[in-house]
Amino acid sequence: MAENLSIKIPAHHNVYNGSSNREIRIEFSLPENETNENTGIAILVPGFGANIDSNVYKKMRETFADTYNLVMVQCEYFGSEFMQSASSFNLKDDPNELIASLTVSDRNRLNNNFSNLLEILSEKQIILPVIANQEETSEYFNDMGFMQSIDIITAVEAVRILLKENNLKFNEKKVIGYGQSHGAFLIHLSNRLAPHLFSHIIDNSSWIEPVYLSTNRYLFQSYEQMTLQIEFDYLAKKYVEDQKALNLYTLYNDFNNCAKIISFQGNDDNLVNHVDKEKLIQGVSNAEFILVDESKVDHVIYNSNKHGLNADFLNMFEYSIQQLGNFENDIELSSEYELKLSNTKIQVNYSYGLPVFNRELS
Repeated sequence: MAENLSIKIPAHHNVYNGSSNREIRIEFSLPENETNENTGIAILVPGFGANIDSNVYKKMRETFADTYNLVMVQCEYFGSEFMQSASSFNLKDDPNELIASLTVSDRNRLNNNFSNLLEILSEKQIILPVIANQEETSEYFNDMGFMQSIDIITAVEAVRILLKENNLKFNEKKVIGYGQSHGAFLIHLSNRLAPHLFSHIIDNSSWIEPVYLSTNRYLFQSYEQMTLQIEFDYLAKKYVEDQKALNLYTLYNDFNNCAKIISFQGNDDNLVNHVDKEKLIQGVSNAEFILVDESKVDHVIYNSNKHGLNADFLNMFEYSIQQLGNFENDIELSSEYELKLSNTKIQVNYSYGLPVFNRELS
């Protein structure tokens, strides 16, 4: 059985304000048999609603390590805790209006004790709009972009350093990124920030641009008989000034992509225009686009043609590995380089082992 390891290391500084008082948690699994010159590295990147402790990701780390001779990596990336459900919330509507809608009996039960209001409402088959109470700050928030991708790159590079320091053999040219939804988008962004890093990218339903940079996120959650409509209004709208820099068209414009990409997209995706996504992927070198419509829902890999495809993550990985085959990224690592994305300039320095990224707006 795969050996599971967990480490915490100092995280990259916040590229928005320079703060550096954070750690990054990295989980990784080594194959049961000793690593060898064919052992690759793969990083799993979940999107909204999943995290490093989700059972499906724990299972994938262990299963894929042994089955495919991979060092399986996952990290708790910047602001990911704000991408889950809400632990607390406030009513969106005026409480007095809600009270006025109650029956006389319910109002008598309330007896001017507002703490009972939610309990009374939970007995009714209604949809109740609420606002998530989030503790995002300028130092730590769901940025949906650069900081999250920097953590992903850091996790892979840190594990590579650990393997070398412990004299464990592995194939430095085989690094696989596997992401779902926003997680897949972050792998594309990581590919642009570190163009030498990935040999293979598996993209399940990446959006072209993070949707919640321009609109609020809504999550529906049952609460007794009632359904909560939880609204999330993320700070990234305020702190990510150059949203165009976080668009796949910007990332892959005039870019020499040297990773082999397979991109899955449903034709009934409410967050991604599949026509635009197909056009985009077809314009990227070494990339394959797979459109999943009703006729391709096989209940083996895909269980729907909507966002995320309700995919069987294990079967999708197996299929993708077979399709991608052996491939190597032939870009050599430069100790220092610079890239321009829209009005954002990123300077990268690998001289210190782990990469250091600095961001400037022009």
